[in-house]
Amino acid sequence: MRLDPDDSAPATAEDIVRGLDPDQLTAVTAPVGVVVVRAGAGSGKTTVLTRRIAWRVASNTASPDHTLAITFTRQAATEMRTRLRRFGIDGQPSVHTFHALGLRLLTQRASDTGRQKPLVATDRIALLRIAVGKDVKQASLPRLASAIDHATVRLMTQPAIDDALAVSGLNREMRADEFRAAVQRYDALKRKRGVLDTNDLISHVVRDAREDRRFLASIRHQFRHVSVDEAQDMNPLQYEFLGLLIDDPADLFVVGDPNQAIYGFNGADSSLFDELPGLGTGAHVVTLPSNYRCTPQVVEAATRLLRNAGQQVTAVSCRPNGSPVAFTACNDEKDELHTVAVELTRMQRTCGTWNQLAVLVRVNALADTVRTYLEGQAIPVRSGRRGPDWSAAVAQATSLPSRDALSIWSSDILDSGDYAPGSAEHDLAGYVRRFLDENRGGGVDGRAFGSWLLTSADQQDVSGVEVMTFHAAKGREWWGVVVAAAETGYLPHSSARTTAQKAEEARLGYVALTRAATDLVVTWAGTRRGRSRSRSSWLPVEAERRLSQQGPPPAIRERARESERRDPLTDALRDWREAVARRSGLSANGILTDRHIKDIVRTRPSTVRELADVIDMAFATRHGESILVVVSSAGRA
Repeated sequence: MRLDPDDSAPATAEDIVRGLDPDQLTAVTAPVGVVVVRAGAGSGKTTVLTRRIAWRVASNTASPDHTLAITFTRQAATEMRTRLRRFGIDGQPSVHTFHALGLRLLTQRASDTGRQKPLVATDRIALLRIAVGKDVKQASLPRLASAIDHATVRLMTQPAIDDALAVSGLNREMRADEFRAAVQRYDALKRKRGVLDTNDLISHVVRDAREDRRFLASIRHQFRHVSVDEAQDMNPLQYEFLGLLIDDPADLFVVGDPNQAIYGFNGADSSLFDELPGLGTGAHVVTLPSNYRCTPQVVEAATRLLRNAGQQVTAVSCRPNGSPVAFTACNDEKDELHTVAVELTRMQRTCGTWNQLAVLVRVNALADTVRTYLEGQAIPVRSGRRGPDWSAAVAQATSLPSRDALSIWSSDILDSGDYAPGSAEHDLAGYVRRFLDENRGGGVDGRAFGSWLLTSADQQDVSGVEVMTFHAAKGREWWGVVVAAAETGYLPHSSARTTAQKAEEARLGYVALTRAATDLVVTWAGTRRGRSRSRSSWLPVEAERRLSQQGPPPAIRERARESERRDPLTDALRDWREAVARRSGLSANGILTDRHIKDIVRTRPSTVRELADVIDMAFATRHGESILVVVSSAGRA
């Protein structure tokens, strides 16, 4: 049976605020001006931000085509676009990361002034290697890149470059004058090749807007209503960029959580969020203390960690009681890896999927070790790293000379049937098609696609357990999480010397623990690499328990090796999604994400209210009856 999407009217202001708690409602309906929302972990900040935009449009206090939302990750930008589309807004709010917004503005400026369009360097380390020559060791190049970034995001001038050199740790390998000369050669090489690095995308907009008032006026005309997500993570360069966007009177809505400020090492300054200097007006401040993600047990563990580290936090779980948080001492790293595998297997048997599980660690080296071990135990692991086949496909696509060449290349792969879904070429061709769909006007080529891929594409694999660092987990959530190596040397990290650095480490631990919605396990090793360790003194350990040493049962190991069976409802929902996408002219993922499809399959809602609990009320109001027909029909199949 063919299911046609319904043609519902755009959501009303009343529809948009339905289901919000009193604090969220206050934030969404706050007076126009500067609004600062202090949103704790799991408090629904993305819900508040997207509904604020939709409510402003529905209440005729903002134009959607002049509305901008800035995020820090491409995944967050994709999620926001998806949610906004469900409100049926008559117009198109812009949602970008800082870097993607910089690329868009520089591209527009190039078109207006007849300049070459900006292109992002695909291999920055290779450029640095050429710029500095053979005298600098290969191992020093990443540190050199970090030193350049350190100076750039902090708006340092040449006299202050020595500070960047000292912080980077390069002072033993390169003199200050050599460093300045290397930076100059690197900048000259970028100009010669006509490429930018990602920080240039922001700094060049700031420079050009300062020098050309017409460019500044065009930016402010284009973006009159500005929102910023995760605002506590802004660095001085990004804050300067934001200041350019804000006109008088200011129309700014910022959401952030000082207790999740974890990027100080990378130049972020949470005081910029706290104080909002330079805007020339007072701010309307709203606090969201309610946590809708985590059970009371997870919230208690996370908040006590912060308090044990001497910091204040207010958070209240709005979920029913769950299972206690497990704090598990392990003999050594081998014992800990076994424990992690056992716990993940237990979680998978409870929640029914590996895709809602994660292992979080402090550093990348530990993440690599965990990935390798889990793969050896036949536990599927999401791969966030692309291999040589992906690199070869990217090299091929970025070398294409025109829009037509990109279109033909992607069509040959996607439509021929010769390339299996999931292969590097097939996946990349899908990105090419999306790029062409988003950039229908003007001349584009493979190099422009490469810049878009680096700044705007949400490249996420969605199969298996995720293993990542605490930093990378920011903004994410899973049903079950194992936080491993929560011990001396890692929590806090041994590199944290100052009070400020240790405070940031505590917030990092808070972020890691609050990624778990329902099931949280925290482990540490008594010895690691032959050295004695102990659990972090910040952990709120009430009792320790040891796990069975028997490992996953053979039946579970065998089941892990099998691919997940597709439920008929999954196919039906994807067919419905494709039909809606064709009719509305939107991308399929912009209608309904794969994660939401899995949630619907898992819960099988039978009423609009139950569907709203899975996704949100705006989507349920607009498409609920149609979705429920799909669920019911698939159930009879």
